[in-house]
Amino acid sequence: MAEELGYFPVKDEKSGETFMVPAKAKRTSTDQAVELAKYLQSTKAVMYGAFWCPHCQRQKELFGKEAWKYITYVECSPKGYKSQYATCLSNGIDGYPSWKFGNGKSQGGEMELIDIATTSGFKKKFAFDGSLEEGQVPSLGGGGCK
Repeated sequence: MAEELGYFPVKDEKSGETFMVPAKAKRTSTDQAVELAKYLQSTKAVMYGAFWCPHCQRQKELFGKEAWKYITYVECSPKGYKSQYATCLSNGIDGYPSWKFGNGKSQGGEMELIDIATTSGFKKKFAFDGSLEEGQVPSLGGGGCK
């Protein structure tokens, strides 16, 4: 059942505790998604999320598997793998996904890549083309998880 929801139970050999690991992104990234992800990494942007949040899973899919490896992701659910629950609390994270960008801006809720590019201050030789990302991942109607 958990696999269908986008996460997998993994048992820690030492403690015997079970943690939930979110599924990896499946779609292939566009070149501009990779470029945006590298920019976000260089500016120390962070996405806070929870393994059980479908909006977080969609956010990951919007980037795609090649780009996602550059995103700094913080797991906020106490049962999530490598949870940083205390960090999330100290940063005032109360919904997922939540972004903190290197330019000091913050945004809660699922965002299209073009909105992440604009909010983060991403600039490249050519304008970010949102049409390259449209229809790639079905929309959940925006929003986020609490």
